Amino acid sequence: MEKFVFKNNDPGGYSDLAAERRRADLSVEGISFRKDRAEFGFWERITVSGRKAEEAIGRPEGIYDTLNLPRMAHLDIDEIEDAANEVAKELCRLCDRKSIIPERILVVGLGNQELTADSIGPKSADEVEATLHILKEDRDLFYSLECSQIAVIKPGVKSASGLDAHDVVHSISARLHPDLIIAIDSLAARDPARIGTTVQICDTGIHPGSGIGNQRRGISSETLGVPVIAIGVPTVINSRMFVVENGEARALKKEEGMFIAPYEIGDLAKNAARIIGGGINQAFGLGA
Repeated sequence: MEKFVFKNNDPGGYSDLAAERRRADLSVEGISFRKDRAEFGFWERITVSGRKAEEAIGRPEGIYDTLNLPRMAHLDIDEIEDAANEVAKELCRLCDRKSIIPERILVVGLGNQELTADSIGPKSADEVEATLHILKEDRDLFYSLECSQIAVIKPGVKSASGLDAHDVVHSISARLHPDLIIAIDSLAARDPARIGTTVQICDTGIHPGSGIGNQRRGISSETLGVPVIAIGVPTVINSRMFVVENGEARALKKEEGMFIAPYEIGDLAKNAARIIGGGINQAFGLGA
């Protein structure tokens, strides 16, 4: 069997991960990078500051922290909990760094629950314990729980609802007035090794579908007027990034490629959702 060769010569995109661009751009003023050990896995921490840095790395100014794990599809229950602990600590760290007091949080699970590779957002939302209703029904009970007021929504996809995710989130946010929005989505990667092994957490919000070429209005502090933390796990890669033809590697043309997911995508999505949902619960909810 011929070995597939990863072609990383497309500087334009097909990735939502800041960590996949940092190696070529560390010399640019305004981009910093470091690795930190974690109790489970390790962190790649990137900060982008200033216009030159934004242009060089192709991402908005902000903080991009990526947790690197063993293959999520193969993690056991204890390892999933350890990974969730890391996500929880990072969420608290970002809130402290941004001076966010998250008394009321809106969790948004973006994507199509019926399409496994695009289901990280909705599945993660299902793992988050909503608490806002408890406050409305029993204030004494709520305050005894010592948790944030958490509301959870799954906007679905525009092709099914006719509504853009941004418009749904904007409307609900205007009604709830959350202190923080946490948006969760499936991502695209350029390196096959990152599929199902990394969790990116950033403070710049998210642009649903941007990694696969769909440009929609973003869910960010700029568009919503509320701090947004985005969490994502890469689940797909474009096939044109790696191919073998007549024994030689070459890159496919844009129109020839398709987005593909690993065979273990079901277990990947299930465990990623447990990690992200569990992390949110531990940081702010009933698991705190």
